[in-house]
Amino acid sequence: MRLREFQSRGAVRPVGMFFGFQLLGTGINNKRKKAMEAIGSLANDEKLAAEAMARIAPDAAALSVSELIQVNLDLQQATSTILGVMPEIMTLRERIAKELPAFDIKQIDKLEDYTLALRFAHAAYQTATQPPEVLPELAAEAIELRERLAADARALSLRDLIDRRKLESLKGANGISNVAQDLQMLSQIFQESWAQIQGKSATLAEDLQAASRIATRITRVLGVKEQSPAQEAAAVEQRLRVFTLTLRAYDEARAAISFVRRREGDADQITPNLYTGKGRNRPAPPPPTDQLPKPGASANTTQELPAVAPETVAAAVAAQKGGPGSKDPFLS
Repeated sequence: MRLREFQSRGAVRPVGMFFGFQLLGTGINNKRKKAMEAIGSLANDEKLAAEAMARIAPDAAALSVSELIQVNLDLQQATSTILGVMPEIMTLRERIAKELPAFDIKQIDKLEDYTLALRFAHAAYQTATQPPEVLPELAAEAIELRERLAADARALSLRDLIDRRKLESLKGANGISNVAQDLQMLSQIFQESWAQIQGKSATLAEDLQAASRIATRITRVLGVKEQSPAQEAAAVEQRLRVFTLTLRAYDEARAAISFVRRREGDADQITPNLYTGKGRNRPAPPPPTDQLPKPGASANTTQELPAVAPETVAAAVAAQKGGPGSKDPFLS
């Protein structure tokens, strides 16, 4: 099940399942084991989110402009909450279908995909809308980390703990794109030999996780910088569409559970209100328009989304920049 795979960071599983090795013996630090799992989980989470985005693309495209809801939640917290309660929601699925035959059970069946896709859309939005000055700061951090990892790798290769021939493929520190490639490569080299080198260098599992995240973020930022402003508009629209699908499905699930658990009185514990402390008032949806411009470049390569009027997108961009939900779950 995709949810169990997505949430498996906290589950019992082989520590090295993503890298083809297992850490043996006793007394291994639990924090380090979790950090190594997180390295693999990061790439796996993004893959799951991208696949979910592809599956729900037709639903997102089918929404009219007048249906879209402005993002007014912390998306990291909201998506974590929904994914966290999905197992309990699914245990009530049959009861909901039986007691509420008119209920659209697809809203529950698709809720997990909608939520994973929202994480994907939010990451794409943040990459497309982050200010250009982020790159120099990111580059400085990347260069420093690359130098540390490369130095440790060279020292380990002298002791035949790392294959020195693999280090010959490093691009060097000239150019931020080369630095990003080297970070990914060094992270992979360390992962492949982690069973032999753990504790024998200053490099920690957390360093490898950071290298993978920084490299991914740099690659995305560079890609976006080469695109037209339509890329930003497409990312804003995509996030609005997926947020609308997710919020609507979760609200439907909460309503159904409130009915079937009305005697137990625990519906709010099973599916908590995402707006707790904020109230239920939401910004009005973008105004509909009769004259839609031709679609521009889209951040979603799976399916073309209907175009949205420029003034609608501009309003959405202004509303979302600096708003809640600014932390990226993949790239933090």
